[in-house]
Amino acid sequence: MGGTVRVEGKWNSREDIFSYLEEYSQSTKEQIDNYKMKNTLLKSYVFETFNESLFGFVPISKEILNIQNLFGDQKHFLKQIDEELYTLNENNKLVGFIEQINPRFCTLYTTESSKYSDQLAQSYVKKSTTLDSLWISGKMYDNFLREITLYHPPERFTKMKFEFNSMFEIDHLNKEKIIEHKASSVSLVEELGGIVHKLNGVRQYISSFHSVGSLRFPSHVGKGGHDVYQNGKFTNRSDSFSDHRMQLKQIVSVYQDMTERLEKKTWIEVEEIKSKNNLIDNSFKASPVTIRFSKPLNNYVFNNFVEYTFPKGREPFKIYGEIKRVSEERVHIYGVDLHLWQNVVLDLSKEEFILFLPKGTCGNTIHRLVTNIQKFLDPQIDVYIGNSPYEGILNQVIGGKDL
Repeated sequence: MGGTVRVEGKWNSREDIFSYLEEYSQSTKEQIDNYKMKNTLLKSYVFETFNESLFGFVPISKEILNIQNLFGDQKHFLKQIDEELYTLNENNKLVGFIEQINPRFCTLYTTESSKYSDQLAQSYVKKSTTLDSLWISGKMYDNFLREITLYHPPERFTKMKFEFNSMFEIDHLNKEKIIEHKASSVSLVEELGGIVHKLNGVRQYISSFHSVGSLRFPSHVGKGGHDVYQNGKFTNRSDSFSDHRMQLKQIVSVYQDMTERLEKKTWIEVEEIKSKNNLIDNSFKASPVTIRFSKPLNNYVFNNFVEYTFPKGREPFKIYGEIKRVSEERVHIYGVDLHLWQNVVLDLSKEEFILFLPKGTCGNTIHRLVTNIQKFLDPQIDVYIGNSPYEGILNQVIGGKDL
């Protein structure tokens, strides 16, 4: 791996690996503080699979969730260290460690360059129907930020990155036509005291600041912190691997709780009800997901999005489906989410997108849509699960309140 070299035969236990990553983090933080970077930063990539309650409901076997099956291929070999920890080798070179956080989530720790490790993580998600990234929306970041301000002194610093790309203002089907579009990326370093108030003020004038690309979580044990990106990448800029891992697991726990609450609320379940004349009627129980825009999309933005996204299931939305046009301003999509290949139905208009999830479709689909709609279509959306605001459910999860 990048940075400190270690003899391959020494990776015999969890203690060996975690001790190495702790030492590496301390050394890297010293280099950051002295402005003499030699090491690459320690990075962690979180992957999601699916809700365990679906075994037997969807055609997926438990064997598919085996770490060896998820990450091993012709180029990559895994060596098991204990029940939940593995080394990852590419062509006999150590490139990282994979830890099973729980049955639904796992993480890759690596000190390789970002160029290499970003591509590696993306390739695992792209070629797998089982793995998906964590998708952290601007709305989820807002809740995390409020929690951070409660638990750290106001003089501690955080860093936020805001990203918006109006790529659908471009006609992707017309290669000859040249249209400029807005692509903004702004980083902000601020003390925690008053940051929420300042951010709310800026957002009144610049809507792009609703679309958060990353947020730094201050370390609980020292200086520095952990940059958490919207696609589930965590970068350690602190001197502690144990703090990095602890905060990663806390964020995953919140994310999992939120996802499974969404699944309970949104999954369409069909119940057969026998009427008085012995006829069988079907009763449907579910809450649709409504994503409402701050103002109607332009016709060409709406149609570019539809034609670009669904016929080929393009990233980052990853929903492949048949387009049924109701009008120029409204379409129905009967498709499949390319994560787990489960059905999904969408009713799309210029004013709002409505999503219906049959039981078995991963709740991560909701996070992926909300995150990328904020990034590419409208940063200032409102999201509802049935009649409940998305933020309300987040408040209950992150604030530790019960439903």
